Amino acid sequence: MSRVDEPDIEKWLEISAKNFKDQAIWALNGFWDILEKDAELVWTWAQKLGELHQEKHADGSDLDEFWSHKFLETLGETMTVIEMREKFRKIDADFNKRMSLLEYLMFRYNIEPHAMVTAPQGGDQEQINKAQAMVDSAQKAVDAMNSALADAKKAVEAAVQAENENKAALEELRAQEKAFEDKKAALEKTKNDMSIGVVKRNKAANELDQLLGEDPLPLRKAKINQEATVRKMEKAAKPFNEASAKAKAAAEAAEAAAAEATAAANHARAEREKAEAAKNDADAKAAAAEEAKQQAEAAVKEAENMLQAAIDTLEAAKKKGGVAHGAIWWMERSIEEKKKYMPGYKGPKK
Repeated sequence: MSRVDEPDIEKWLEISAKNFKDQAIWALNGFWDILEKDAELVWTWAQKLGELHQEKHADGSDLDEFWSHKFLETLGETMTVIEMREKFRKIDADFNKRMSLLEYLMFRYNIEPHAMVTAPQGGDQEQINKAQAMVDSAQKAVDAMNSALADAKKAVEAAVQAENENKAALEELRAQEKAFEDKKAALEKTKNDMSIGVVKRNKAANELDQLLGEDPLPLRKAKINQEATVRKMEKAAKPFNEASAKAKAAAEAAEAAAAEATAAANHARAEREKAEAAKNDADAKAAAAEEAKQQAEAAVKEAENMLQAAIDTLEAAKKKGGVAHGAIWWMERSIEEKKKYMPGYKGPKK
């Protein structure tokens, strides 16, 4: 392939410095009659070059020898290092040891550098710029829509999680209430069972009273009074030591029952508060999910409207003379790429 001539160097440096997308559009505009059938390939090559560029990615303009070799390998062109370097020398039209998309297209389609540099771009540039601005806006609307949909999904997931936590808290509360009721029923049964001794019945009655009492203060007061009584009895007369020991044991039993009842009541209250908090959280997250859903639906509608407006603008541009076929095709292809992310997308129209 011919090299870039001196008179064309300045213009060549300008167009070869464009990013891969703009290089593709330049070539498609100038050689639409040759490249139309392979426009999709040109799109793919531009994307691949952007993926391989290690620093600038899609904003890059060329690849070094190593990554150029990788690019050619993706096209099924497996070569030895010597074969690659020989081919690379043929592609490298400006001797800078790098490969741009324009250089690859010139090599593949046998296009002379002077023809590429002077390739007509056609079309009313003002109209093209207007169409490009609308396409850019439509693409941003689709990105915003996807972000809104993602937020809605997260909000729904959070609401579901909160609802599950709410159910778990309610189940724990019910379990605690059942344990309370079961213990209460067992104590009531023991208290009223005339087949057992009065001591056991009285003990059950005492424990039941403690269980049903939410305020432990009376129990502590009873304990203090009981201990005072024990001390008075011990001081009054030694014959009552055995009775004092029994009274002390009764006080300790009362203390244990009070502690257990207090702990049960406190735990029940805590579980109830936890369940209420979980329910409030679930309600708030459900409301947030509904709001996010509405925002996502609005974003989808806006994206659809903006995409259609961009399509209509491109259709109007194509009907005018001197069309920049490559630029318009690229914008249409960009729109089709974004439409893939629209809800209900079923592929390009045949």
